[in-house]
Amino acid sequence: MIKKYFSLFGLVLIFVLSVKAQDSSSVLLRIGDENIGAEEFWAIYQKNSRINQQSEKTSINEYLDLYINFKLKVKEAKDAKMDTAAAFIKELEGYRKQLVKPYLVIEEVNEKMLRDVYKRMQTNVRASHILLRLSKTPTPADTLAVFQKAVEIREAILNGEYSFADAAVRFSEDPSAKDMDFGNGRPPRKGNKGDLGFFSVFDMVYPFEEAAFNLNVGEISKPVRTRFGYHLILLTDRIPAIGQAKAAHIFVRNSKPAAIDSAKVRIDELYDEIQKGKKFEDIVLKSDDKGTREKGGELPWFAANRMVPEFIAALSKMNVGDISEPIKTNYGWHIIKFLDQKPIQDFDKVKKDIKDKLKRDIRSHKGEQAKIAQIKIEENFKEFPDNLQEAIAAIDTNFYTDDFDIEKLSGLTKPIFSLRDTLFSQYGFLNYIFQRKGSKMPDGFDILIAKMYKEYVDKQCLSFEERHLEEKYFDFRLIMNEYREGILLFDLMDKKIWSKASADTLGLERFFANNQNKYKWKKRAQLSVFHLNDKSYSDSVQDLLFLGETDEAIIQEVSSDSLNPVRLEKITVEKGDKAKYDALKWKKGAFYPLLDETGKIESIVVFRDILKPQLKKLSETRGLVIADYQNYLEKEWISELKKRYEVKVDKKVLRTIKERNK
Repeated sequence: MIKKYFSLFGLVLIFVLSVKAQDSSSVLLRIGDENIGAEEFWAIYQKNSRINQQSEKTSINEYLDLYINFKLKVKEAKDAKMDTAAAFIKELEGYRKQLVKPYLVIEEVNEKMLRDVYKRMQTNVRASHILLRLSKTPTPADTLAVFQKAVEIREAILNGEYSFADAAVRFSEDPSAKDMDFGNGRPPRKGNKGDLGFFSVFDMVYPFEEAAFNLNVGEISKPVRTRFGYHLILLTDRIPAIGQAKAAHIFVRNSKPAAIDSAKVRIDELYDEIQKGKKFEDIVLKSDDKGTREKGGELPWFAANRMVPEFIAALSKMNVGDISEPIKTNYGWHIIKFLDQKPIQDFDKVKKDIKDKLKRDIRSHKGEQAKIAQIKIEENFKEFPDNLQEAIAAIDTNFYTDDFDIEKLSGLTKPIFSLRDTLFSQYGFLNYIFQRKGSKMPDGFDILIAKMYKEYVDKQCLSFEERHLEEKYFDFRLIMNEYREGILLFDLMDKKIWSKASADTLGLERFFANNQNKYKWKKRAQLSVFHLNDKSYSDSVQDLLFLGETDEAIIQEVSSDSLNPVRLEKITVEKGDKAKYDALKWKKGAFYPLLDETGKIESIVVFRDILKPQLKKLSETRGLVIADYQNYLEKEWISELKKRYEVKVDKKVLRTIKERNK
């Protein structure tokens, strides 16, 4: 619908985010008691010129006339208080919520983030970790204790007291690191000793991913905090991204522990058969993988994070079509055939997918956080720590009870921070906490309050910026004004012109009667067109036309059983409507064959009657008459508005605009 608003006077919205506030003090025109700045007119004229650059450029004078007519209509809508209607306010606010989004992030940061993610997608890394867990709301003492333990474990590994794998089994609180006994005679699941296999961007929580990708192979990270706790990360491999891979395998299950590894002996025998010339597809029938051996050992497509790491490491050194030597995994022995690969696509093809994933990832806030930092600098952000501590001290166990009245704290009005000359009070922050509180004072209260304070500051910074967008950004003020006036004009035009023209039957009939000479038929012909589904019937149709047979008699004569070799179409055409009929001699009773592109007759046209030019009836041209009636009503309305509102154009300012347009 919004497109309709701006097509009313040829304006289409373009987002231009780089334009800062400009000087709009020079007034180009005055309509009634309202001033319209030169910069506003110039910006809209330039915008319209860019959009319509394929067509002839509208002159400044011509466009100014259109612009004055538009502003006259908007003026009436405002005077009628249409901009105070609840429906209008709600609709405009809905559009504003969408329009503000690009102004509340730094787009350059987001674009760089997209590029960084794509760059990271080109690599798969393999890492092991040791996890020391933390609760969701740990106390500072708990956090420090876990951090110190992680540091001690790292130092012990670096000093050679443990291998990383041994330390993972001994200390990690990730249960997958250790062997797991299922009981009931079931074989135990072998632990991974901290090995997480290969992964890429978005496969791990962001802090973990960020740390892993910034390590060198063989390097152990310092403690890395995620929502799960603290991690020590060892990077064990880095390979070019495998993308999506298709492979087949011959599998020999692990044998029971013995002096001789019978599984290894068997896989070597199978590999030897392939080396001697037997086909992989024949040997795969001996595989222990019942689910794939009847399908040539073929596995579903997989990414690096969906397959055991030994598989991925082997494939990274192979080309499509290669067959690997036997490789060992926790499950047994494998011989792999690399069948196909889908590499990472070009940036433009995956950009939308990256954007969608970023929306669910914490790194998506980088652009927003950069904007908040910018707002703090621009708006002279200042904190009052003592007042903040006084507010926090007012929170006790009673605060978390169901019957606590937050109004008891309304007297705490000292500022905890400020933006420009706006102060944000203690009570405002306490009320923010109150609206989000649980049923009891949480563990790790200090950490939670610090987190909520940051959230509160961030929200208030963005809210402050949003409230001042029109003041700070000329282009945003312009675009919001276009939406505001476009919606107003649409509603008013519907009431004054569009609906009225359709519903005012007497007025429409009177207009038609006064302008009937505009609505005339040109010379017309009533045609019978015989379309030849079977071209062999051409002579038969023409012979029957020579005999003067009627259309119905001809169709009856040439039709047989359920076959329809000829289709009849009766139409009335106006001179100048269709070139293929205009080229024929218009004579009653005449008929002509029309040829297709191969030179064969595809249809036969019969001129059954010739109609002289005549006036149209209203029913025959109602749509066109309504459109003309709408134009008439609009012109009358504009004439009335020009009498009601005085229009003054500053010729001197207009000349300066014309100079800019040269």
